[in-house]
Amino acid sequence: MAAEPVFDVRFDHLKGNGLPAGWSYYGSGTHMQLKDGNLVFTNEEPKRESGIVSRIEVEKGFDYEFTVELAEGHPGEKVEGVFLLLTAADGQAGKVIAKTPVVSGNLGQYVSTSMRYSPPDTGKVSLYLHSKQGFTPRAKIRRILCQRSADQRTWLPANQPPFTVCGLPFMKENKGAYYRYPEARAKHLATWNVSCQPSGARIRFKTNADKIELLINHGKSSFPWPEMSALSMAGIDIYQGPPNQMVFVWRPDRGLISKDSPYVGTYIPKDNPGTMREYTLYLPMYARLVSLDISLSPASAKVEPPTPYKLDKPVVWYSTSFAQGAGASGPSMSFPALTCRLLGLDLVNYGLSGNREWKPEEAEMLAEIPAAVYVMGPILGDVSTMEERYPKMVEILRKRHPVTPILLVTRLHTLGTTKPHDVNAIVRKLYEKHLADGDKNIYFLDAFTLYSDGSIPYTIDGVHVTDLGSKTIADAFVPALKRILKLQ
Repeated sequence: MAAEPVFDVRFDHLKGNGLPAGWSYYGSGTHMQLKDGNLVFTNEEPKRESGIVSRIEVEKGFDYEFTVELAEGHPGEKVEGVFLLLTAADGQAGKVIAKTPVVSGNLGQYVSTSMRYSPPDTGKVSLYLHSKQGFTPRAKIRRILCQRSADQRTWLPANQPPFTVCGLPFMKENKGAYYRYPEARAKHLATWNVSCQPSGARIRFKTNADKIELLINHGKSSFPWPEMSALSMAGIDIYQGPPNQMVFVWRPDRGLISKDSPYVGTYIPKDNPGTMREYTLYLPMYARLVSLDISLSPASAKVEPPTPYKLDKPVVWYSTSFAQGAGASGPSMSFPALTCRLLGLDLVNYGLSGNREWKPEEAEMLAEIPAAVYVMGPILGDVSTMEERYPKMVEILRKRHPVTPILLVTRLHTLGTTKPHDVNAIVRKLYEKHLADGDKNIYFLDAFTLYSDGSIPYTIDGVHVTDLGSKTIADAFVPALKRILKLQ
C-alpha cells in the first residue's frame, strides 16, 4: 500500500493568525503568528512547556509518519528545545509514546523532521509541536503533515517455534499462557496469582535481524510493589550471546511500559548488520504477560535454535519473594536468574512472593520437573508452619528423585538482626538428619551469613535485596552449585 495522507497543514494557506481546524494552543508561554507563509513559533516563558496540539485517531495495522517542515530565520540561527511529541490522548498528562527533536538547516532552506509510529492498538493519540521547558525557541514552521501506510511487519508469537521458551515447564498444559504453575491444578493455591508472573522465564533464539520489535501486552495487570518501578516489575531484558557469555544490551524505555494497553519496544544492534546473533529475553518478574509477539526486520531475517545450556536439565528453585526478584532492577537481576546466567544453566524459578505456606502439593508439582538440582529457599514463614511443611516438601522431592541433588537454604539476613532467624535452625536440622540417614545428595547453604548491616545497604526495605544483594548472593550460589553439579 502506498502512503496516504491523514492530514497536511500548510500554513501559507491560512488566513490571519488562527490555527488550522483541530489544532489548539496549550501552555501560556506560546506566541504564534503567520508571517510570509510560515507559522512563527515562539516560547516567551521558558519556565513553562508550551506549543500546539491536535488529537488524532490511529489504527492498528498502519505505520504513521508525522513530519514538520521548518525554515531558518537568520544565518547561523539554530532551533533548540522544540520537539514533535506523541502521547496517549489524555491531555498533557498523557504517557509519552514518541519524542523527536525538530532539526534546523541552512538559511532559507526547508528542513524536514519525521517521527514514525506503529500503533499496537486502534485509538486516539495527541500530536504536539512542543517547546521544552528551559528554552526560548523561535522557529518558522511551514508545514505539518501525517501520512500512513500499511504495516508490513510480521508478528510471530514468542511462545511458539521458531522461538524457544525456557523456564515455563507447564506452558503446554496451560495452552501457551505465560504461567509458572498449571492453572487447572493450582488455581486454588494462595500462590496462584504470583505464579502468573513469569519470573525467570526466557525466550531464546538466534537471528540475523537488523531490528527486533516486541509487542508486549500485560492485559491490565497490576504492578504490585510500590518499592519498585514499573520498569523493574514489567520490563523485558535482552541479552546477546550464548549461555555463560551473555551481555546485557536492552531494556525498554520506562515511558513505554503500560499496564493498560499493548506497547512496542524496539532493539536495533549497533553494528555489523546481517550478523547472526543469539538472544535471550528475560520476561517480566512482577507483571502478567498476556501475550508477547516478535517482529524481525528485514522480513528475510533467519531464525535458528539457541545454543543448548551446559546441562540438559534446569535448576528448579523454590522460595519466596526473595527469589522472585523483589528489589531487583529488572527480570534478569533476581539472584536465581543471575546465578544461572553466570553458570550457563537453565532455570525454573518458583520464587513466589508472599509464600508463607510451603504446601506439600506444590512439591508434588515441582517433582514433575526433571531437575539438575532442586534449590529449597531462602525460606520465610513462622517456625510451626515450617517445622510441619518444609520437611514434607523435601521428603516428596527425595522420594520421587532419590539421587537428584537438593540444596537447602536458610533465610537471608534482614536489617537490624543480630542472630540467625529461628526458622534457619529447621533447615540445618533437616540437613543433618538427611546426612545421618545416608542421603549423599543433600546440601546446605547458610544464606544468613552472606551479608550484614554496614555502610552500603544490600536491601531496598531491610528485607528484599537490591542488585548488589543479588550479586552477593549469586557469588555464593555459583561455587556451591558448581561443586554440587560437578561443573568446571
